Amino acid sequence: MKKILLGSTAIVAAGMIAAVPSADAASKMKLGVGGYMEQWFGFTSGDDGVAQDYSGFDIKSDPEIFFKGSTKLDNGITVGVNVQLEATQNGDQIDEQYMFVKGSFGQIIIGDENSAMYKMHYAPSDFGIGMNSGDVTVWNKPVKDAEGDSINMGSHYRSPFGATYIEPDAVNDSAKISYFTPRVSGFQLGLSYGPDGNQDSNGLPNRDAANTDYIMVGANFKQKMGGMSVGISGGYGTVTDAAAGGVEPEATSFGIKLGMGGVSAGVSYANFSDHGEKDQEGINAGVAYSSGPMGVSIAYFHGEKDGNNGDAATLNNQAERDVIHLSAKYAMGPGVTLAGTLGHAVYSSDDADLDNSVNESASTYVVMGLKVGF
Repeated sequence: MKKILLGSTAIVAAGMIAAVPSADAASKMKLGVGGYMEQWFGFTSGDDGVAQDYSGFDIKSDPEIFFKGSTKLDNGITVGVNVQLEATQNGDQIDEQYMFVKGSFGQIIIGDENSAMYKMHYAPSDFGIGMNSGDVTVWNKPVKDAEGDSINMGSHYRSPFGATYIEPDAVNDSAKISYFTPRVSGFQLGLSYGPDGNQDSNGLPNRDAANTDYIMVGANFKQKMGGMSVGISGGYGTVTDAAAGGVEPEATSFGIKLGMGGVSAGVSYANFSDHGEKDQEGINAGVAYSSGPMGVSIAYFHGEKDGNNGDAATLNNQAERDVIHLSAKYAMGPGVTLAGTLGHAVYSSDDADLDNSVNESASTYVVMGLKVGF
């Protein structure tokens, strides 16, 4: 399957190169600057553990700067680039970087970017801090018992325990090549191939030591039907070459979103299978209403993840989470939005290593923020 995919890509690329006129026939691409900044201030009230007190006021930031540009060639093909810089210090200073080529044939994206499975997924609207992502974890934290054990909160980002926007092995922004068809009668299909799960690395993968050759497929349908808007999505991803002695993990996702007037409602679901101790599933449901600059939403997320191969004595990854958010937004001007969330999160576990004082942990939080896009 990999040879067919790469061969088809080469044919498309060869045809495009043959059709491109000389460099003098089009103006050189120029980069622009864009991005966003979010600053959040909030208060958390949570359970206390041994030598732990996470309750109180806090400030969280989420800024990124985009460098992007595109040029349209004389043959009608558009070529563009996008580089996204994390504006806070962390281990991933360049978040995403990719090139795209689009025209009547559809769109091709190559570089460190999410897959078609992720990008084509539909989920309920949520107007405050991100519920269908790992953002919730910065405002709540399970407490520890006397031995230092706590409910495991890992695997939120790109994983069903914390999001329905997923990819197998939670590969996220690993290097990929993706193709998206034109939308026809409301339908669109996307296909992604990733050699391995690495980002920001051009090293050859050792196929005996790591999962390689990821295939991810996404499809969706969106259409206006009378006064109602309908969006339906489905995605599937797997590994076609597992590490020596391993299995080929699979990921699936589904979503539906309906809207009429200012009201929208949606449900989304995601699942990891054959991921070992990271087998998970999650479901997100919510309704939202917006009118003019104002909007309000209420959403719920339930996630579950397995322990270590079902061994009741070592369930140090087994957990469930239930999160509910009541959020609101107000557009103060172009690109400037005031938002807030009242949230409650509960984590629970059957892990035999946890004593009864910490096998359930809850937090309630109130958060206000200003979101600026530029």
